[in-house]
Amino acid sequence: MLGTGLEFAPGTTDDCKKLVARLFKPSEILGAYRYARASLKTGDLVMVGSESDPAGFNVEPRTEYLKRLRQVLGAKAPRTMLALGIAHKSAHGVAQLPFESDAMWLIITRGKEMPIMCVLFTTPYEAVAAAAN
Repeated sequence: MLGTGLEFAPGTTDDCKKLVARLFKPSEILGAYRYARASLKTGDLVMVGSESDPAGFNVEPRTEYLKRLRQVLGAKAPRTMLALGIAHKSAHGVAQLPFESDAMWLIITRGKEMPIMCVLFTTPYEAVAAAAN
């Protein structure tokens, strides 16, 4: 039997992986992504969750997220946007997957600290059935 799991894009730090695992279940992330993908009719999505309140996600197209980010950053936007991978590539581009695949940017806000940004994508795995007695 095949299952679906979430993997992190290459280069994701262990601290980031631990934080995501502590805050969210893979099924929550994937469910929110797939619902938003169907509702918004795009797979180029950004999911924003909070370290202080991991009750869910705000999900929006990456283009809308970037517009909002530019507004918030104001005069600092051009220089800051150059440093952010999210401004240059979709999650599918980062993970080098076709657009039909499930891949998303996950951003975790952390109060006044810099948010954590990572790319997650689905991967199939073989679920091993329990041995019959």
